[in-house]
Amino acid sequence: MDFLLITDSDALAAYTGRARTATSLCVDTEFMRERTYWPQLALVQVCAEGECAVIDPLAFDAREGLRALLGAPEQIKVFHAAGQDMEVLHHTLGMAPAPVFDTQLAASLLGYGDQIGYGALVEKTLGEVLPKAFSRMDWMARPIDPDALDYAAADVIWLEGAYAKLCEELERLGRSGWLDEDLAAISRPERWVVKPDNAWRKLKGIRKLRPNQRHVAARVCAWRETTALARNLPRRWVLKDDVVLDIARRKPRQTSELQRIRGLEDKAIARDGEAILAAVASDQSWPELDTKDERPLPAEAEPVVDALMALLRQQALSHQMTASAIAGRAELTRLAAGDRDLDLLEGWRARVAGDALVAFLTGGQSLRIAPGTPPTLTTV
Repeated sequence: MDFLLITDSDALAAYTGRARTATSLCVDTEFMRERTYWPQLALVQVCAEGECAVIDPLAFDAREGLRALLGAPEQIKVFHAAGQDMEVLHHTLGMAPAPVFDTQLAASLLGYGDQIGYGALVEKTLGEVLPKAFSRMDWMARPIDPDALDYAAADVIWLEGAYAKLCEELERLGRSGWLDEDLAAISRPERWVVKPDNAWRKLKGIRKLRPNQRHVAARVCAWRETTALARNLPRRWVLKDDVVLDIARRKPRQTSELQRIRGLEDKAIARDGEAILAAVASDQSWPELDTKDERPLPAEAEPVVDALMALLRQQALSHQMTASAIAGRAELTRLAAGDRDLDLLEGWRARVAGDALVAFLTGGQSLRIAPGTPPTLTTV
């Protein structure tokens, strides 16, 4: 596989000059974050009109050159599942590349399935089966095996063809502009700024706690996030999620009570016990934890959500896409409860399904079984 391995600033500047003439730039990254809070950038792969480069930021200070390469406002940067790539680039470069195109998001609009993997996308669009031998590689180790570099380069070489195919399909179906708002949101810098006060949103199980316990969990999560950031450690290395939940349930007031919490080691208590107790005792609260619940409807209203789910699936089928690409059951439950501040009611999702779902709830639309073999669900 032909590609240019870039290990110095001059070579990167020369490649940037050539790549600048292309209308789009396919981008991928390799990084490691098993032992750190922040992902560590190991490689950046780019492809512009068939010319591929693999940039090694561990061989030289590539930050200025990468900002020049990825910062052209007139050039579309193409990613697959852009989230983690954008996070590591924003942290490393202090900027979020823009504008972007995410092939995973585009594929969801075309019936390829929600959150399709890169290998599956390439196989479906181009008929090429990609190797998986290096998916668990330590990309920070040097030297890099030549076969591993080939593997990394393939991630953007085939991305060009998949991107072109998706654009053709979007154009044919009249959906080219549907993703504009979603794609613009990916590049907003504030999306990649860590806010410890929002860390509770990533804690699975917080809604299962009693309301007063939720606020304790949120305070401990905020402390854990701040601490993990300061130490550049994975948050689970500071406190595991199940320990946070147990602290919220027990509400310890002194060190001896912390020692009764399973999974909280003595060395962690010696180092962080006082800080944890201070977080527990704080009076900081989050109104969202009181006003929003995972089950805002009584059990007898569940059939309404079932009907909304059926209508959503019918609307998705009529547009040749999966229902999960539009909304999930949790969002439909909020819709049935009267919430209208939903992604489902914005942009293309509203046109495809959201407007029809609201009309169904207000009596302006109904469902019926149309005769046929097999019977089909239709709206009237």
